[in-house]
Amino acid sequence: MLLFTPVLIASAELPEGSILSFDKTLIATLGIQLLNVAILAFILGWFFYKPVLKFMQSRTERIRAEVDAVRKDRDEALELKEKYEALVTGIEGEREEVLHQAYKRAVERSDQMLFDARRESELVVDRAMLQFEAEKKTQYEEIKQQIVELSVTLAGRIIEHNMDRELHDRLFDEAMAEWKES
Repeated sequence: MLLFTPVLIASAELPEGSILSFDKTLIATLGIQLLNVAILAFILGWFFYKPVLKFMQSRTERIRAEVDAVRKDRDEALELKEKYEALVTGIEGEREEVLHQAYKRAVERSDQMLFDARRESELVVDRAMLQFEAEKKTQYEEIKQQIVELSVTLAGRIIEHNMDRELHDRLFDEAMAEWKES
C-alpha cells in the first residue's frame, strides 16, 4: 500500500467529477488488468513459446542447410571450373601435338613424293636414253644397210656400163639422190 499512498493523496486533491480520479476502484481495476496481462503472458509463453522456438530453430536449421548446400555447390562449381580449365589446357597441348605431328607427316609425305617424282623422272630419262640409243643403233644399221645397197647398186651400174668418169659421177649423184629420197 505504500506504493499507492502518493496516488491516493493526489486523488483526494482532485475535485469531484474530474475525468481521472485515483480512487480504490481505479487501483483495483489496474491491479486486475496487470494480473490479466501477467496471466496472459504466462499462458502465451507456456503454450506458444516452445512451438515458436521450435519453428525458429527449424527455420534456422533450414537456412543453415541451404547455406551449406550453396557453399557445397559453389565449391563443386569451382572444382569443376578447375577441372575444365585443366582439360582446356590439356586439349590445347594435344592440339599443338596433333598439329606438330600432322605437319611432320606432311613434310615426310612431301619429301617422299619429291623423291618418288625424281626417281620416276630419272627412270623416264633412262628409258628415253635407252630408246634413243636403240633408235640410234637401228638408224645406224639401216644407214649401213642402205650404204651397202647403194654401193652394190652403184657397182652394178658401173660395171654394166663400163663407163667413163663423167658417166660414173652422174650415176653416183643419181644413186645418192635416190638414197636421200628413201
